[in-house]
Amino acid sequence: MNVPVAAPQGRLAGAFALWGGPAAWFAQLNLGYAWASRPCFPHTQRLLAPLPGTPWTGGALALLLVVCVLIALAAFWVAWQRYQLTAAEPQAGGAHDPRARLCFLSLWGVAFGGGFALVTLANAVALLLLPRCAG
Repeated sequence: MNVPVAAPQGRLAGAFALWGGPAAWFAQLNLGYAWASRPCFPHTQRLLAPLPGTPWTGGALALLLVVCVLIALAAFWVAWQRYQLTAAEPQAGGAHDPRARLCFLSLWGVAFGGGFALVTLANAVALLLLPRCAG
């Protein structure tokens, strides 16, 4: 089975498979940092309780974590599907064959998607175990 390397949906799926996991982790790290720290550190002094009017940030942090883990897992799944399609085919051109390149990038997408899903999920430990502001 030939995989259309130059098809737009193929390139878009390939970009998502490779960069979806890292992008989800990056979004969770930066948005999570802002949403977790702003209610507790509005100025130079740490507060013992979140600012009034900011209780929504706790739920938003949990929702953000779930969404980002799902995005990373989706990227993992797309990369795994692309890897299975390309790894089963013989690459006659060796490393210069576009399908070999696609197989290589798909394998990295599997590693990135799965790895960043686990790393993003590890942030749940901090959300569950650490006190919100008094830590």
